[in-house]
Amino acid sequence: MDVFPPAETDSTAQAAAARAPERVKSWQHLTAPRPADWVAAGQLADDWDFAQDILDPDERSWLRREQGRVFLTLQFPVSGPGEDVWTLRPLGVVLHQQNLTTVLAEELPTLSPFFAQMEHLSSPPESIEILAAILKILARSYEEALQQLNQAIHDNEQQLDWTQSNGDFFTLLEISKSLTRFEVALVGNIATAFKISRLAEIRDDLPATRQVDTALLELQVAHERARVYAGTSTSMMDAYAGMVQNNINHGLKVVTVLAMVFYVPSMFATLYGVNTTLPFQKTHWIFWVILLLGLSIAGGLAAFFKRKGWI
Repeated sequence: MDVFPPAETDSTAQAAAARAPERVKSWQHLTAPRPADWVAAGQLADDWDFAQDILDPDERSWLRREQGRVFLTLQFPVSGPGEDVWTLRPLGVVLHQQNLTTVLAEELPTLSPFFAQMEHLSSPPESIEILAAILKILARSYEEALQQLNQAIHDNEQQLDWTQSNGDFFTLLEISKSLTRFEVALVGNIATAFKISRLAEIRDDLPATRQVDTALLELQVAHERARVYAGTSTSMMDAYAGMVQNNINHGLKVVTVLAMVFYVPSMFATLYGVNTTLPFQKTHWIFWVILLLGLSIAGGLAAFFKRKGWI
């Protein structure tokens, strides 16, 4: 658990919690907080459910105002165990007057540099400015993730042109699933960012308003890109699946045609190989007649199928 500025001692934590509404402008960050950490940070015990919601990786983006406090969550993209697998992790924000508290279940690579910079500031910016900066980081993180996924789509396309292996198809499937997650998450983030832009605390600060509006626009652009990339990956999967099926059908057709070509000489060889009395079996030229007749019919069938483009 990280708290910025550093948490107070046990003797002063209760007093700080009691006078939380009168606290001066501040920002603090909690990572995987416990109930005692939550109260020590100046939050109400009744709001502990919000901190538990942030621990759920599937928590969606939303915003609500309750008892003079603004509670909101934002979904950040996080690179998963695979190179082309991306997941989502929620960031919780509590805005109360001039106090801002951010909550994470685990540290996020996209936010860690910003939080580290804020930690070393002797006088952090105002809470609404920090919130606006977080929205900018959110939009930039989606842009960077989408760029990587778009590059992965192109790399996978080139790989599929050569191999058409199941592993490449599964990679493309993971990319498509990640883009679908982004598309859905961005809808919630955009709705939450729009509600943030309508907050009175934001509208009273012109620079913060501009930053939030810019972040909202970038999120909308990212959503459109995610939608296009998701459609592209789905179309690629359908196209390659159809191509693989067509190749299978072509292979079966070639095998069938070759079987028909070799069927006639095989039939003649089988008929004149049985242990019964057959016409002209005593002659010395019947072997060459059967051989030439079988090869002629097979050659004619092969020429016919070749002209049709079946082999």
